[in-house]
Amino acid sequence: MSRKNTSKRNSLIKNISKNKNILTFPIVIFILILGSYIIYNNIHLKNTATANDDTIKQLNSENDSRSQEYINNDKNILQHIRTFGEVTLVNDNRGVPVLYYHSVKESADNEVTITPENLKAQLKYIKDEGYVTLTLNELKGYLLNNSPIPNKSIVITFDDGYMDNYYSAFPILKDFDMVATIFCITSALDGNYYLSKEAINEMSNYGIDIQSHTVNHPNLDKMTYDEQLTELKESKKTLESITGKKIDSIAYPFGDFNDDSIQAAKDAGYILGFTTQRGLSDRDDNPLKLDRIYISSKYDMNTFKEILNKTEK
Repeated sequence: MSRKNTSKRNSLIKNISKNKNILTFPIVIFILILGSYIIYNNIHLKNTATANDDTIKQLNSENDSRSQEYINNDKNILQHIRTFGEVTLVNDNRGVPVLYYHSVKESADNEVTITPENLKAQLKYIKDEGYVTLTLNELKGYLLNNSPIPNKSIVITFDDGYMDNYYSAFPILKDFDMVATIFCITSALDGNYYLSKEAINEMSNYGIDIQSHTVNHPNLDKMTYDEQLTELKESKKTLESITGKKIDSIAYPFGDFNDDSIQAAKDAGYILGFTTQRGLSDRDDNPLKLDRIYISSKYDMNTFKEILNKTEK
């Protein structure tokens, strides 16, 4: 090969090598950038996953804590889901008798004060007849959520919240393994005439429902809407601060109420409202106008049995 041709070949090889280097450089840069991105992305995803795991664990922990706190603060939940053993459950709209008493003490010198002996005799009859006492949550489930209840269900209530409900009625209820509801006036929770906060808390922890009977026991139907709303909200607030449980039921003082009362009760957060109209509480009732059965201290056992067994919807 001539020197001239050799020179041309060497020049061509140099040009090819030079061009190859020029092409290789951006490829290397691209590979480095791509590798850096992949490494960064993997680290970011790992950190994000770790953060998400930590967040999920935190949220689960908070939810568990809130759920436990809710259960601890509202023991009615536990009663609402209690089982009734071998008792036959029904789910038709037969209605539930809601009895209402007032004071319980030996000196039964008026119509609304029953002796402990008479109360015990009446509750024994209820027990012997196979009745099962319901909490208001269980009654609410039956009326509003079509939940089944025992074939012979009954609700025991006491109006006003006298201190003798703690001293006299509470031990009898415990002896018969019964639950009940006390509608409390909150203006004078002094432990003398009316219940003390300590007594309310003890009974509530046991399973006795504590609910509202307003602050001052007024004739609601003679008050303005705003005045009624204040009575209902303040009573609810006071009792919730004592029991740590939701207060969502009201018994209207004297059984007096009007359309404003119903609206005020609803706006204050009440779900169930109880009157003094005789009848059974059933699914056809407005839940804020539920019937009850008044029990006078003047009733003998035959009268008590007749009223209990013959009251209809």
